[in-house]
Amino acid sequence: MANSFYLKVISANRIFFSGRCESIVVPEFDGEKEILAHHENMVIAINRGDMRFKPEGENEWQEAVVGMGLVEIMNNRVTLLVETAERPEEIDIARAQEAKERAEEQMRQKQSIHEYYHSRASLARAMARIKAASAKR
Repeated sequence: MANSFYLKVISANRIFFSGRCESIVVPEFDGEKEILAHHENMVIAINRGDMRFKPEGENEWQEAVVGMGLVEIMNNRVTLLVETAERPEEIDIARAQEAKERAEEQMRQKQSIHEYYHSRASLARAMARIKAASAKR
C-alpha cells in the first residue's frame, strides 16, 4: 500500500475506474507522463490517446482509449477527468471506421474554423479508437 495511490477515472457518462493503483501512464500533448505513488501535486492537460494503468496487486496493465481532459494529482490521489474512456474490447471497429470516414469527408468540405476543429477532433478520436481496438484483436 505504501507504493500505491488512489485513482479515479471519470468520463462524461460513467466512472470508468476507481481504486488503488501502482502506476498510470497518460497521453499529454507532447508525449506521455507516468504517475507513481507520492507524485508531486499538479494538474496536467490530457490529449486523446492510449492510457494504461496498473491496479494494485495485479501483474497486468489495463488499457483504455481516452478523450481530452485533465488529471489532478493531489495528496497521493489522482483524478482523471476525460470526455471519453473506453476499453479496447468495448470499441466497435466498424462504427469507429464509419466515424473516421465521415470525419474525413467533412474535412474535405469547405467549413468554418469551428467546424474544421470539430471535424479534426472527430477524426483524431476515431483513429485512436481504431488503433486501440485493432491492437487488441
